[in-house]
Amino acid sequence: MNKSDDKPDAQAVKSRQRVIGARLQAVYDDVVRQGVPDDFEQMLAALDELDDQSGPVKNGSNGNEG
Repeated sequence: MNKSDDKPDAQAVKSRQRVIGARLQAVYDDVVRQGVPDDFEQMLAALDELDDQSGPVKNGSNGNEG
């Protein structure tokens, strides 16, 4: 076995990386286009309201003292 058989061709590696990158980008773009489901947005809005009502939280505190 010679040296060229030990390592994949740099051109082939770059080509595979481009294909993988293109597929990952397509999956990402599809997820972004789907957006956030309405019920999830409503849940986040409700959590924001609760957070606003409870006031600021100190770092490292979970709200339970004592």
